[in-house]
Formats: sequence, structure tokens, C-alpha cells
Amino acid sequence: MSTLTISIHLPPTGELEISGNGSSPTGDQMAEELRARQKFLDIVSPYLETLPNRPPRRSGNVSRVELLGGGVWSQLNRYLLLVDVDIGEPRIDQELLTILPKESKVSVVGAFDALQTWPEATSAQEHRARA
Repeated sequence: MSTLTISIHLPPTGELEISGNGSSPTGDQMAEELRARQKFLDIVSPYLETLPNRPPRRSGNVSRVELLGGGVWSQLNRYLLLVDVDIGEPRIDQELLTILPKESKVSVVGAFDALQTWPEATSAQEHRARA
């Protein structure tokens, strides 16, 4: 099992993303960013939720999906999608482009296998559960 890593960059919306200056946002600017993020989540969540429930195939079977989002106000339009897949690529990047706004950039960073976890005594999943 590998983790397929996909980078997603939406076109900038709102004053903070367009300017790139998120150092001291106003309440209205933060609300605008959060609305844009929620709109993205409303678009992709139904699709991503279906991936682990697809009927089995010869390859590209998804067992888990995790979506990470940028944490800086002017970069809330950047995401990283982690998809646990058996073998092969399920072509998620191409499918995402059909539902995301025009000018969105979706690119497969690659498929990666776990090599080692720190601290060694815990798995990544146990570590996340403690956080």
C-alpha cells in the first residue's frame, strides 16, 4: 500500500489570497477566506468520501483519504490530498479537475511508502490520535 500525494492549488479569491499578504487580516478578510474554503470543501467532500467505497478493481483501490489545508490566511487555497491506494493510480487528479473551478492546478506529487516513523515506538496513526 502506498500513499498517493496530490497537490491542489485553487485560483486565489479574496483580498488576502490575491495580495498574498495575510500578516494582519481583518475580520471581514478572514471570513471571506473561510467562506472560500468551505465552498471548496462543499465541492470536493462528496467526491472524496466516495473513493474508499468504490467497488474493487484490479488496481487503484483507495482505502483512506486525508485532506490537508494551508494554515496561513493568504494560502487557504492550497491543499494536499493523501490517498492510500493499493497499486497503480486511481486518476483522482483528472477527476478533480472536472469538479474544481477553472484555473485550478492539480498535480500528483507521487506515491510514497512509509519508511520510518518518529518516535519509533508509535505508529503515525497512534501519534495523530494523541495530538
